[in-house]
Amino acid sequence: MKQVNLVVRFLVELCALAALAYWGFSLRAPIVVRVVVGIGAPLTAAIAWGAYVAPRARLSAPASVRLAVELAVLGSAVVALAVTGPNGLAWAFAVLVVVNTALTTLWRQRWYAAG
Repeated sequence: MKQVNLVVRFLVELCALAALAYWGFSLRAPIVVRVVVGIGAPLTAAIAWGAYVAPRARLSAPASVRLAVELAVLGSAVVALAVTGPNGLAWAFAVLVVVNTALTTLWRQRWYAAG
């Protein structure tokens, strides 16, 4: 069950990037803005995640910074889903994030728990 939770965590991360991309490309703005935001938002999130949150994060930071980056990325994905589609999808993703985060915390699956 713990391994399944880690797989779900990875899928949640990928879904967050997809949600940010979808939000950026669906903006009511000129095409140039949509392309820049549609590529830039998930790219920025991925860089921050890779730098601070990922198991092999490039930067060493306190657990509070890592948690803040995680909340910013996943929270912005929930908001992106809420403004671009049916609220049910945003709610479902938010519940999935909360349950998955609770299980990773309960099972001490966080790679930054010692930080």
